[in-house]
Amino acid sequence: MIRSFCTARHTYGAARKNRPTVGGRGKVKARAPGLAAHPPPQAKMTHDWIGPADATSNLRPVKFRIPVGETVTEERLRRLRAETQKWNQAFWANHNLKFNEEKSDFIKSWLEKEDLKSVHSDGSKRMPPAEDMSEFYSKFLTENKHSQLRYQREWYKRNFHIIYLSFRVKMARVLMPRISTRK
Repeated sequence: MIRSFCTARHTYGAARKNRPTVGGRGKVKARAPGLAAHPPPQAKMTHDWIGPADATSNLRPVKFRIPVGETVTEERLRRLRAETQKWNQAFWANHNLKFNEEKSDFIKSWLEKEDLKSVHSDGSKRMPPAEDMSEFYSKFLTENKHSQLRYQREWYKRNFHIIYLSFRVKMARVLMPRISTRK
């Protein structure tokens, strides 16, 4: 699982770097052979594919491969990993949206309180000093402490279940050849 994960990451990154580009004299440079910018259909995938980071959650989505001859335990593991990814994506997208809204509200209120314009004379954005921003961050973390604790508890439950199923899959793969040779 780890090997395919790393392979997919490097392959995807290499594919993005090797997109056709126009050379110095207008010639199109060729792509690296065997690399694609988009993953193939799940039935033809040989490893997991990792996509670019989501704009709201900042998490990289994973498209899980379906191995040929997938056992019931392997299917449960794949589905749990995909479900956990969707749950994680939803939590962080919601959390980051809330954070960005509260941060922009804080900055607007700070500008009104200080009776300042939102832009410096040189055109750059005016931001509160680090001390004020640290107070905002502290307040935000304190207000969202309970949702973070619930998230952590659920995250640990899901990860321990994933580890347990991964262990069962690995043990089945190790023991299966030995069992079939005894018959």
